[in-house]
Amino acid sequence: MAAQALDVAPSIRVMLWTHARSRSTAFELAIASEPSIKVFHEQFIVAYFYGSDRKCSELYLRAPPMSGNAYQEVKNRLETKWTGKRVIFAKDGAFGLGSKDNYKYLPYGYTHTFLIRDPIASILSLYKCIMKRHPEDEKLAIIKMTIEVGDFKSLYELYKYVTEEMKQPAIIMESDDLMMYPKETMQKYCLATGIPFSENFLHWKPGNVDHFPDFMKEPTFFNIYYKTVVESTCFQPPTQSPLDLSELPGEIKREIENVTMPLYREMARNKL
Repeated sequence: MAAQALDVAPSIRVMLWTHARSRSTAFELAIASEPSIKVFHEQFIVAYFYGSDRKCSELYLRAPPMSGNAYQEVKNRLETKWTGKRVIFAKDGAFGLGSKDNYKYLPYGYTHTFLIRDPIASILSLYKCIMKRHPEDEKLAIIKMTIEVGDFKSLYELYKYVTEEMKQPAIIMESDDLMMYPKETMQKYCLATGIPFSENFLHWKPGNVDHFPDFMKEPTFFNIYYKTVVESTCFQPPTQSPLDLSELPGEIKREIENVTMPLYREMARNKL
């Protein structure tokens, strides 16, 4: 579908903000199963790592910038009018904004929503993924990356900005609710955002990643971070096995306990 310059905004534009390993890609694939919805995948995260004005740490600067992914270009892309689409939906990580100064790039006309997951589960999952992709002798870098990319504080600060400065209602989903009660949770989300509910949201075809940036389809990266969810066809109840935190370095455990958990609990109190 060809893009056109923004003139008349579509009736419904929604952003889902989240943190790493929150199961947000499963939610995104559910939304993408409806043909009347245009979906964007992690545009601000791409800007954070690869835009000409990127905000990532020196850990990632080994890769050159990619044209077309500066923050203003992302904002312009999200504000584009897409002919024939009833809904524009974008999923992104709040850490991808880089700092509060970049709130000026929040796209116009969107309802901002949030997905959260127990930080113990999400950060443990992220740490395991990063460990698979990098050698053991980079452990200090892995600790820094886990804290930086798994940053829940960025999500909390954006949530406060949206609700207190932008005066939008708190629309928050909890990941386990979505897995356990997908229809009820999705219906509540649709009612809150105005997205027309579709039964397609509950069962989708695997492999629907045409809207992913090309570099995220690179086999090593894709197989670690996306393969399992992209092969899925529906939401699955989470396993109840206890989480083993023994492999997490002390720095990450302290970050979870002292910073992340209090913010998660506050947001969870306001969930749908």
